[in-house]
Formats: sequence, structure tokens, C-alpha cells
Amino acid sequence: MAKKEEIKVKVNTEEPKEKGKKAEEMPKPTIEELQQQVIFLTKQAADAQKKAREAEDKAKSEETKLETALSQYVRLQADFDNFRRRTKESEAKAADTYKAETLKSFLPVLDNFELALSHMKKDASGEAYLKGFELLQKQMVKIMADFGVKEIEAKGKTFDPHFHEAVMMVASDEMDDETIAMVFQKGYLYKDTVIRPAKVQVVKNS
Repeated sequence: MAKKEEIKVKVNTEEPKEKGKKAEEMPKPTIEELQQQVIFLTKQAADAQKKAREAEDKAKSEETKLETALSQYVRLQADFDNFRRRTKESEAKAADTYKAETLKSFLPVLDNFELALSHMKKDASGEAYLKGFELLQKQMVKIMADFGVKEIEAKGKTFDPHFHEAVMMVASDEMDDETIAMVFQKGYLYKDTVIRPAKVQVVKNS
């Protein structure tokens, strides 16, 4: 009978190895690293604050520019309104000046009518002509009046250099100094503008 072989069973008393290594623990930051992070975050906050201030300043600047532009627009509008008013006044004044100069050219015609009438009144045989010229003279006076032209009062009035032109002096016992004794040529006003002063004889006693 063969010998029985000894079966040796080796008992493994070692604990089984872990399949995976445990994750290595993160190292704790040092004081220097924490200080650097604080400095970095502080700088980031300062930069953000600076940009916010710049944005605020830019907004204020744009608002100021807008207010300035609006103020300039208001001033320009006022200037334009004043310019338009002055232009309108200037145009009206120019129109009046033009009318005055135009009407001035009619005055010699009126003078001739009055001169002819003065001669015809001395000649009884010219009665028909006299009436005709009287009619023409009246029509001319009406036309001038319709345009705003009126005669300057002179005879018997006190001399006024704004309306009268003295061409002769005369002494008088019946009239005071500076009184107009005679009118040589009638003067005329267009509205408030003298288009021709009256040529007159003025009393001068001293």
C-alpha cells in the first residue's frame, strides 16, 4: 500500500491587499498662498470698483453733454426767433422806405398842379381849366392820403427843425419869434417819417 502524500495547506494569514489606492488627501494651503489669494481678490475688487467709477463718470459726462446740447439748442432756437423777428421788422421798414421814396417822386407833380392853380385863379378866362386842375389836384391829394402821406402843418406854427426848413427870416410886429410866416414849399409826412420838410419863412424880431 502506497504511502499517503501529505497535503500541506498553507494558510495565508495576510490581509488581502486593497484593489485601489485611496485618493491622496489635498495638501492644506500655506499662509503665504492664502495671503497671495487675498491680494489677488483685493486687486480684482479694486479693478471692478475702478471700472464701475469710470462707467459712472462716463454716464455723468454723457448726461452733461446732453444737457449742454439741449441748452445750446434752446439758445439757438431763441436766436433764430429773434433773427426772424428782426428780419420781419427790417423788411417792413425797408418796404416803408421804398414806398416813401416812390411817393416822394410824386411831390413835384403835386407842386406843379398847385402852381398852375395859383396862376389860373388870377385869370378869369381860364375858369374851365381852373376847375379841371382843381379836380386833378384833389385826386392827387387823395391818392397820397391813401398811401399814408399827409401835409406837414406849417403856416402860423412854431418853427420845428424836424419838420421845417427855414429858407428866409423876416421881422414882424404881429407875430412872435420862431413863428412861421409863410410857406414856400409844402412838406409831407409818410406815417411818422418826414419825406420832405416844409420850406418856410420864419419870424426873427431880434
